[in-house]
Amino acid sequence: MLFHGVDFAFRRGRSYGTILVDLERRRPIDLLPDRESETLAKWLKAHPGIEIGTRDRSRAYAEAIADGAPDAVQIADRWHILKNLYEALERLLAKHLPQSGDE
Repeated sequence: MLFHGVDFAFRRGRSYGTILVDLERRRPIDLLPDRESETLAKWLKAHPGIEIGTRDRSRAYAEAIADGAPDAVQIADRWHILKNLYEALERLLAKHLPQSGDE
């Protein structure tokens, strides 16, 4: 199974949960009450067969997948891949292009 875990706000700034989505079927599969590593790891252990987990840059999700589905491949989700690319390009351009007023 290919799944994606992403956090969401029950109450912005106060309490957050995790929604798990089956990316092959394009459907939510579960809601977790928080975004703690232990909660997701426990869920993954109870649902074997996860082959690929997409995630954001959260250390908690990385640790959860490593613990709960150690054979699963972890990849960044599309949004974070693009964000990483944008940030790398921004750093590169800042180094190599003159800044306004530096000419």
